[in-house]
Amino acid sequence: METEARNQTGGASEDAGGAARKTPPPKWQLADVIDVIAETPETTTLRIAVPEPTEFTPGQYYNIRIPVEGRPRPIQRAYSIASSPFPKFDVVEFGIKEMEGGLVSPVLAKQTKVGDKLEVRGPYGAFTWTQEMGGPLLLISAGSGVVPFMSMIRYARAKNVSVPMHLLFSSKSSEFVIYSRELEELEKSLDWLTVTHTFTREPGHPAARFHRRIDKEMVAELLAESQAKIGYICGPPEMVELCEIVLVDLGLDPKNVYSEKYD
Repeated sequence: METEARNQTGGASEDAGGAARKTPPPKWQLADVIDVIAETPETTTLRIAVPEPTEFTPGQYYNIRIPVEGRPRPIQRAYSIASSPFPKFDVVEFGIKEMEGGLVSPVLAKQTKVGDKLEVRGPYGAFTWTQEMGGPLLLISAGSGVVPFMSMIRYARAKNVSVPMHLLFSSKSSEFVIYSRELEELEKSLDWLTVTHTFTREPGHPAARFHRRIDKEMVAELLAESQAKIGYICGPPEMVELCEIVLVDLGLDPKNVYSEKYD
């Protein structure tokens, strides 16, 4: 998702086991767009081949910059990685939501095509999970906040890890559920994954368990069901801040509550 800034909080460290990565700082690279997939009317998946890839941790992000007419310098935005770093990390996948009035996301989501080149730099971020961190996990997302969670889920599947994960995913309607078909197939094939949808603009739709914005009661109900020991939250600031408070009030150790806000 296009964002001016990222605000990450919680106990996540810079790497899986708590030790900072000892690698050179990322540099800008010219990457090839190798696939473009329309996910929803406003969200597109871009798959890019990075010439000098660096292994990333599920939940991290890249910066992407493009020239913008009327601006003296390229404009950059941060986008979460949706792909798994295992078994290969030279092809990186991003979920791009077109933001109304945005400078970068409309170009990436609607105008980018296979064969184009993009300037990218990464990976960055401490909003991460790997198998060493354990679980069970409650993943709370709204809209394109699901993107880093797809990286975590795909990573766990690729590594054949069976840590219980419960994903709460808020979307406007069934038409706007990012990764809808894949999530349905994953839930059917993985006994450790549960996906709960809530739709805010499609009352009564059977694919959703709830039909409202994420609230305290919803989070409390799913935390009890999942018996989660670790909580991850990603999405708009108001939703993230509410869920942080609720999870801690319900007994999760603040060190085990991780959040990323899209501003």
